[in-house]
Parts: sequence; structure tokens; C-alpha cells
Amino acid sequence: MSAKVCPLRGNQLAAVQPQVIVWLSASAGTGKTQVLSARVLRLLLRRDVEPGQILCLTFTKAGAAEMANRINAVLARWVRLDDTKLFAELRDLGAAPCEETRKRARTLFASVLDCPGGGLRIDTIHAFSQWLLTSFPEEAELAPGSQAMEDRKRELLSREVLSDLLQEAEDTQDKRLLSALELFVTRKDPGALHSWLMRCAAREELWEGPQGWQSPVDTRVRQGLLGIPSDADEGWELEGLSLDVFPDETVRAMMAPLEEWGTKTADQCLAFMTEWLALDHMARAERVAGFRKTLLKADGTPSLKLKKPRESHPGFAEGQELIAEAVAMVEERRALLRLAELLTAALELGRAFALNWAEAKRRVTSWIAGSTTS
Repeated sequence: MSAKVCPLRGNQLAAVQPQVIVWLSASAGTGKTQVLSARVLRLLLRRDVEPGQILCLTFTKAGAAEMANRINAVLARWVRLDDTKLFAELRDLGAAPCEETRKRARTLFASVLDCPGGGLRIDTIHAFSQWLLTSFPEEAELAPGSQAMEDRKRELLSREVLSDLLQEAEDTQDKRLLSALELFVTRKDPGALHSWLMRCAAREELWEGPQGWQSPVDTRVRQGLLGIPSDADEGWELEGLSLDVFPDETVRAMMAPLEEWGTKTADQCLAFMTEWLALDHMARAERVAGFRKTLLKADGTPSLKLKKPRESHPGFAEGQELIAEAVAMVEERRALLRLAELLTAALELGRAFALNWAEAKRRVTSWIAGSTTS
């Protein structure tokens, strides 16, 4: 990596002025790291700034390493660079090319090496956050001696917690939890379970206190989240298909226009409508989807292929709308019940895992703290 200072122009030069607060936005590869490095150099050249007062945070380890290497290479080069070239590079940075600045530039490499840790504080946001938590555990409401859990250990602990949770559910015949697991893994992708459980574990506040989610969660899911009756069941789902609720009279009224039309499409509609009117309440649950691709399109809206009956009989289009609404109500209730089942299962699993995860973390923390003090 070249240690030479590149000349800054325009907005780049304005962005490195240490006396102003700057928001820098640019596309990838346009020189953001170069400008930020130059800004650090300008800060270091100020008499009222000590290297230990500067903190640089990046998103990635690669970005932090690149910036540190670039700044250190420049400072090391400045120690022995001849005055003419040094003055030129100071001008390229927008710094005053005076004798005082030159002398300070030559001492910065040693000053940076004297910083705690042997250099400038250039970290990722993640690493800096870990340092803060380790340095101030009480302020962060953590047990002294707590340490960040490595990804591998976190993965192993999560699998151990889940295994213990399921074993306990089997031993105690906790059908609620076992059924929730079965429903979740059959409705969702197998890999979704671990991701969901870890998300729940990260939201401890959801499971604590009187406002937290407490088991059983069925009623709160149905009434609070979805706005359906707490006792909603298959009867509630299929209520709209009963003979005294579904618009059967509308179906009958639409048959005459279709018979008059007499096309293949009309015959398909009539065959289904005749079958529909002969079905009892429960049998209709299996056949209600037949309205799609006959009187309705696949998306549940009125079929515009039935152009002639719609034009010649003013009530035909209104009839399609009524049937579409009736079918949509049944399908919406069916979807809400399935969603209620899935949400209930997910929250029951998430709550149980989160509580066990918190306890497992406390055990690990206690062991680490105990090992530290012994």
C-alpha cells in the first residue's frame, strides 16, 4: 500500500477540515477511506489534539485495518521525508505548510506508538461496543466478568438449550409445546426455527412483566393481534358457507343468463353452480374454491370472460361481486385461523426458548465470573 498522500480537491478538501463536523456520502471506490484517513491526519496535526483522543469506527475489520495501515504508513514516512516533499504533502492535505506543522508531523509516528494499545483507536463498531460493555458492566446492567460470546459457542449453546427444552417437554408430556414445535416446522422452512428462536431470545423484554407474553398466548394472539374471537374455530371459519348466509339465491338467479348464453364457459359455470346448490354446509368447505375459474377469476375477483351475461343482465355483475365477497370472507377467516395457529406456536416456542436461553446465559456468566475470581 502506498504511503504517499494523495492531493485532495473540492469537496474532499472541505471534508477533512478538522474544525467542522462533516457527513460524508459517496459511492463505493470513490475514495471515502482516503478522505477519512486524511481527516485523521489533519486532526493529528493540530496542537490541541492528542492521538489518544481520536476514535475511528468502521463497519468491517477490513475497513479498520486498511485505515490503520494507511495512516501508520504515512506517519512513518513523514519521519524521514525531506522538507520539500513533506511541505508539499501537508499542502495536499490542506494543512498550513509552516515550520511548526512540519515539526509536529515528524513526531506523530512516535506519539501514536505511545498511545494505550500501541496505536490509534481504529475499531469496528462491534468491537468498540464490546469494549464498552466489558469496561462498564454495571452501567450496562451486566454481571462483572461477563464476556462476549463467540459465534461458535453461541451456536452450540443455542442447540443445547433447544435440546434440553424439547427433552423436558417430552418428559413432562407438555403437549402444548410439542404441538407448537410440530406445527412450526411443518409450516415453515426447517432452517427458520433456529433463526426465530434466537430473535426471541434477543427480546427478553417481550416475556417479562405483566405486559409480557405469558403462556398460554392463544387469546392474546387472536383478540389482540388478529382481532378475531378467542374461541374462533372451524365453525366460525365456515359460518359464511351456511345455507342461510351464503348468497345462494344470487347463484340461482345467475343461472338463467348463463343457460341463455349457452357456451362452453357457461356450461362449466352451470355445472359447478348446480353442484354447489346441492351441497350441505360442511361439504361446501371443500368445494368453495370452485367459484374461482368459473364465476370468479383465479384471484377471486369477478370473471370478465362472462362478458355477454354481464352486459345483457344488469344484475349479473352485482351477483358476481356478492359471491366474490362471500368467498373472500371464508378464505380470509381460514387464513386468519391458520395464522393464529402459527403465531401461537411461534410465540409459545419463542417464549419457552427465550427463558431457557436467559437462564443458560446466566449459568455461563456465573461460571466465567467464578473462574475469574478464583
